[in-house]
This record gives sequence, structure tokens and C-alpha cells, in this order.
Amino acid sequence: MRLSILVAAAGLALLPLEAAAQAPGAGLRGTKHDFSGFGSPASGLCTYCHTPHRVASTPLLWNHRLSPNVFRWDVPSTTAGTPFPTFRGDTHRGPTAKCLSCHDGSVAIGDVGWWSGERGSFPQGRLSPRDPATIGLGGQLAGNHPVAMPYPFRQARSTYNGVRTGTAIVLRDWQPDPTTLGIRLFQDDGTGNVTAGPALTRTGIECSSCHDPHNRSSVDDRFLLGQLGGVGTEYLCLKCHIK
Repeated sequence: MRLSILVAAAGLALLPLEAAAQAPGAGLRGTKHDFSGFGSPASGLCTYCHTPHRVASTPLLWNHRLSPNVFRWDVPSTTAGTPFPTFRGDTHRGPTAKCLSCHDGSVAIGDVGWWSGERGSFPQGRLSPRDPATIGLGGQLAGNHPVAMPYPFRQARSTYNGVRTGTAIVLRDWQPDPTTLGIRLFQDDGTGNVTAGPALTRTGIECSSCHDPHNRSSVDDRFLLGQLGGVGTEYLCLKCHIK
């Protein structure tokens, strides 16, 4: 009973980091991020990203080694004048750094801490450059939707990850609060600490604003994006952009 209470308390302590915007969905099990059953009792559903002991970093009990790459785009700014950020994968505190720790192909998928001393049988190799799941190879994010960037929450300019919304932005072209449409936003306290949920003038987007491995759709959704089709704000792009 005591162990159950401690586990429940730990879950509640982590809740504010991950609970914003979306209600629990169908979950991780059965998706491409479900690595359970790879030959060791230590290889559970959550182990390749999270572990209760001997973590790499306390926030989110993160277990996978972060990428040492410096990520950048091939252009300096958006058409509105918002600078594209440059950030290190092992120092940026937003969820994007955690996604890229596997998806940029620089770190072995099995490069995790094993609190029990055991090791799973998951292949230790990296994603191949030819794998369509590889994003940010060599630190290059050219051709990809911007992340670790400010979002004009409540149609107000924001500063996030050291980047200020450009002066030429047309604020009425943005949904005031996309969290009501299932998009997850994050806030930066100005010192680099990132937590879930928007805050006026300090809001940004990350990979997990759209992709959510913990909230799989009830239908087959291999990109973990939720609704892709439909009209109006059922369509993914229109959940943020008013066009």
C-alpha cells in the first residue's frame, strides 16, 4: 500500500509538466514507440524514455541520452521576421530536444540508463539517414516546420527560447488559443525552463505541440498527430493558422 501511495504521489507531482491541453487518449501501447518486451524484465513500455531511478535528468524522469547536435534551419527568419532558433539538443529544455534524441539519428535508440543493471535486447543502432523517421540529421532542420519557437497566444507577441515574435506578424492570422483545439503549448520562464501550458507573452511550440506519443488516436495514426482531415479547425494546420 505504501508503494502504491508513493507511485501515485510521483504521478501527481509530474502532472503539471504534461497535462496541458489534451485529455488522456488511447495511449502509447501498440504504437511505434511501444518498445516493451525486448528480452528483459527491465524493458518496459516506458523504459526507453523514462525510468523511476538513475535518470539522466529529473524533469520527466528522462532516461534517453540527449543529442549533442546543434540544431538550426537554413534561413535566418520567417517572413514575419521571427528568427529561427539555434539550440543544442542536450541543453534545450523543451520536449523537442527529447524527440530529437532519437530522431536525429545521432544517438543509439538503446542508449538509456538501466536502473536495475540489466539491459534489454533492443538494437543499439541509430535511425538510418534513409529512414523517413529521421529528422534533424546532422543538426539540420531545413525543410521542417519550426519548433522551439514563439507562438502568439491570445494573438499577442511572445518571447520563447530566446526568440521574439517578428514585428511583421499578422496576429489575426493565428488562433488565439489552439489548446482548445487539441494543440499543446509550452511556456518559457525566461531562464530556459520550459513547462507545459501557455502563458501570455511567453508561449511557444515544440514537436509535441502536434505529435503526442502518449495520446494516440483511437484510429490508426502512425504519425501520432490526431485528426489530419476535415474542414475548419478539424484540419491540423487550421488548429493554429487562420487561413
